[in-house]
Amino acid sequence: MPGLKRSYLIVAILCCDITAAARAADAMFPGSGGVSRLAGPDVEFFIEADHPLSIDEITSPGNADRFTRLEGPRLDITRAAPRVWLRFRLDEKAAGCVFEVEPSFSIILEKIDLYLPLGAPGGAHTYTVAHTGSLRPTRKDVISSRFYLFEIPPGVPHGAHLYLRLESSMDVTVRFNLWRTIALRQRDVLYFLAFGIIYGILLGMIAYNFFIFASLRDRAYLYYILYMASALAWQFHVQGHTKMFFGRSPGVDLGLLWVLVGGVQLWGGVFSMSFLSLRKNLPRVNVVMGALASMGALVGAAGVIGWHRAAFGLSHVGGLLLPIAVIVAALLRLRQGFAPARYYILAWSFLASGGVTFALMGLKVLPVAFWSVNGVALGMAAESLLLSLALADRIRTLKEEKEFFEKSQKRYMELSITDSLTGLFNRRYLQSKLESEIQHSQRLAQPLSLVMLDLDDFKAVNDRNGHGFGDMVLMRLAATIRAVTREVDVACRYGGEEFVIIMPGTTKAYALGTAERIRTRFAAEPLITGKKQVETVTVSLGVAELAEGDTADALLECADRAMYLAKRMGKNRTAT
Repeated sequence: MPGLKRSYLIVAILCCDITAAARAADAMFPGSGGVSRLAGPDVEFFIEADHPLSIDEITSPGNADRFTRLEGPRLDITRAAPRVWLRFRLDEKAAGCVFEVEPSFSIILEKIDLYLPLGAPGGAHTYTVAHTGSLRPTRKDVISSRFYLFEIPPGVPHGAHLYLRLESSMDVTVRFNLWRTIALRQRDVLYFLAFGIIYGILLGMIAYNFFIFASLRDRAYLYYILYMASALAWQFHVQGHTKMFFGRSPGVDLGLLWVLVGGVQLWGGVFSMSFLSLRKNLPRVNVVMGALASMGALVGAAGVIGWHRAAFGLSHVGGLLLPIAVIVAALLRLRQGFAPARYYILAWSFLASGGVTFALMGLKVLPVAFWSVNGVALGMAAESLLLSLALADRIRTLKEEKEFFEKSQKRYMELSITDSLTGLFNRRYLQSKLESEIQHSQRLAQPLSLVMLDLDDFKAVNDRNGHGFGDMVLMRLAATIRAVTREVDVACRYGGEEFVIIMPGTTKAYALGTAERIRTRFAAEPLITGKKQVETVTVSLGVAELAEGDTADALLECADRAMYLAKRMGKNRTAT
């Protein structure tokens, strides 16, 4: 399977490129001091349980002692703890650096407030606040990024606490980084490279298959384009690139997220139903796949209405079940002999692996890293390549099936109009062909002749030598007719030992010459019986030419009269 080997090679190249970017992004420049994860004994958090607290309340003595040490470099905001405060200190080297809030998906982290202390070290502090988050408009004074950035001004007192308030109605995992500006830019370049590869692959496959769809008009290609376009738009949005390039649209971004997620599930299901031809080959599986695709439409509708929790739940159920259902359906189709399903299984396995990786990250089994956060994006990039190969293989398979069907149809057609013993056309074909040739002859004012021939004393030949010998005589006569007549002539077995030859564009005189050549050649061929004896068999022929106003029956009757005239004249001769 050379195509399958090529697909492995493409995916390997993709993984190598993104591995390099991920390694550089997650292990940023050892020893350079470019980035540090915000973690350690001085980083503490407090869950805001009852009602929103102000900075004055959170820094009051009653609440100051309620902070708990943050274990590890990340903080989980869940439905049970939707509002969390973080307290930490920065040393003097932090001045001029960029503080980054890095959620697993920036579109979900709704409100972020960073409180920076003002005043002399060791004294009382007042706080200035910077607001951001997915439900707040983009500030014009911030660095453009997928995540949320705050510049640390030089005047922050050394050793004073900074407070960060986070709020989200959806589960999200957040990491905190402190960057030097040049290192941040280097990291962004690497991320742009990685996502440039991912988006480039998706766009390339969309464009490539669009041109094929424009040529073939195959609906499977259209559904593939809609599926990949939805996947590209979803990843672009959920990875924060919409926010980065176009700014935030509070109240719209989250609803748009569910519309795009629903589109991925809807068109992924519809594409699978079409590609695997489930309605025809697996009708029950087709119903299940249709239900899962419809769930995608419900996700989008819930997002438009504003039912974000319902959309969240439906999207996760559909995102888990759809790849499983697709893989099972593809396995069943592969078992039925549909070869392109092998690419389909591999393609959706990549996507399922990315989804499982992301789910395990959400369950805290895997860490929040490039691979876990972007597992779905990587899986989709690999899937788009393999699905394109699957479509190409599907077209090849369908073409082979069409050619086989056409050959079978042609064979069945030949059997329906051909005499099985002699290989000549049968009486059914003679009737339709003669009528069309008469119409053609009359329209163009061209001659048309008919030759009818019958074996002489054939019953006696059969009685003496058996039906096996009689069949051999009929086949030998058919071979003689084929050898003497032209390609445009139509030779038919009329019935029993009678044959008819339609000769378009031929006068009676020319047809008479052809008839005589058949008669003399056949009579000259020795026929050896089963008893090794030589049997001489002759044939009588009648020739007729189409006259004005003649029908097919009239022309046949005229040729038949001429043939019987030849028999009355002594047989083994031609009459007109």
